[in-house]
Amino acid sequence: MIRSWLWLMVTRGLNQRDLCAMHSMLSTVFFTYAFLLCSSLLCCFARDTITFAGSSISNDGGETLVSAGKKFELGFFTPEQSSVYESYVGIWYYRSNPRIVVWVANRDRPLLDDGAGLAVTDDGNLKILDKNGDPFWSTALQSTSKPGNRLAKLLDSGNLVFGDSNTLLTTILWQSFEHPTDTFLSGMKMSGNLKLTSWKSQVDPKEGNFTFQLDGEKNQFVIVNDYIKHWTSGESSDSFSSERLPDGIVYFLSNFTRSVPNSKSSRTTTRSPSNYNNTRIRLDVKGELQYWNFDVCTNWSLQWFEPRDKCTVFNACGNFGSCNLYNMLACRCLPGFEPISQENWRNGDFSGGCIRSAAVCGKNDTFLSLKMMRVGQPDTSFVVEDEKQCRDECLNKCQCRAHSFVKGEVNMRRDRQPSDNICLIWMDDLKDLQEEYSYGGPDLFVRVTIADIGTSFDLFFLLLLLQDAVITSRIIFSDRRLQTSSGLNS
Repeated sequence: MIRSWLWLMVTRGLNQRDLCAMHSMLSTVFFTYAFLLCSSLLCCFARDTITFAGSSISNDGGETLVSAGKKFELGFFTPEQSSVYESYVGIWYYRSNPRIVVWVANRDRPLLDDGAGLAVTDDGNLKILDKNGDPFWSTALQSTSKPGNRLAKLLDSGNLVFGDSNTLLTTILWQSFEHPTDTFLSGMKMSGNLKLTSWKSQVDPKEGNFTFQLDGEKNQFVIVNDYIKHWTSGESSDSFSSERLPDGIVYFLSNFTRSVPNSKSSRTTTRSPSNYNNTRIRLDVKGELQYWNFDVCTNWSLQWFEPRDKCTVFNACGNFGSCNLYNMLACRCLPGFEPISQENWRNGDFSGGCIRSAAVCGKNDTFLSLKMMRVGQPDTSFVVEDEKQCRDECLNKCQCRAHSFVKGEVNMRRDRQPSDNICLIWMDDLKDLQEEYSYGGPDLFVRVTIADIGTSFDLFFLLLLLQDAVITSRIIFSDRRLQTSSGLNS
């Protein structure tokens, strides 16, 4: 056909130079088409499994596993923008650019040279071996006499599963979803000992300082920074709860086993797990828990993160210290309290918190009323007739630090409301305090002495009045600017 076409060109008077140029162009088109065809065929035949019979992948050949639906890819990689050569086996989103890594096998034992491989070994384990055959990572299963049956498979969920080939669909001996690094994917379940651990830095997958997991005893999710609590989702109770973790994310973390309240009614709704196929939760190197969503138009976008500011860091101002984002100095002690270390507070370290200026538990005790406060869960709660009974219960116990009264008809959380009047009592030091809590915390009554409250009380509320005046002036100024802008555009 091409020869006939060329002959037609000749009969129309094309000279030799034109024919040579035409031949060169057609050759380029042919070889480009052939290259694309071969690439397409290679893509079609990309494998998703590793078996015992010589199907390992190496860190010098560029070969990878690709899940059947081309959603995830597994192979050797070096973190982008890293200044040193360190090779890891990881899983990332297929063809993501820059590469979005969701799991790393040998995160704390990088390979420093070529010649390594990922293979099923004689003892029936999946291992990373260096060029000398020394193991750098292993599934650490009990050895088997039939390694030839073992198979590793990368699924479209991003899960690397490993087991016997004839029972892999029903019995998984090991899976990456039970050994996550810093990323939570759909199909995982945040329970038991499962936890996310941040990278050491943006270019170093080694274990960082932050971990995220479920605190089963207190029924809350926590981020810990070197054994120190950094953030909590807030405990659930019948009286009030934290709104720091959206219901949809709780549903996602529970592997779709928890019911989700319907925002338009008190009924619960079951969202389809397929809605979360293109989402992930990541624990950032700075201790941020991030919820990402993929959209074909916007690519990956950050939908939610915590802690979102300095006041949502757990107990940011220490015990009996209150945090307020609108203040020039975010932390201050409650009236009747003073910093444990004045020097630390002057240097911006508020973690030590505050102590009482004078002892309590006497006839001169009273209560300081603080409205819309965020505070940790109470130590005890019980039914009372009225607010006075709740106050007297706290006043008659020297160890009582604060109380709150919740009327039965007041709905303190969206999905339930108490049928009785409830008295909440705090016996230990007050922690995690925040003023003007945007989700509407309870009115808190803190135990203080009448003698001690005078000066500090006046100063405390003078600061509140000044703060309100500043906010009001900002609103007025913004309104005037908006009116001016509207006038210019009219």
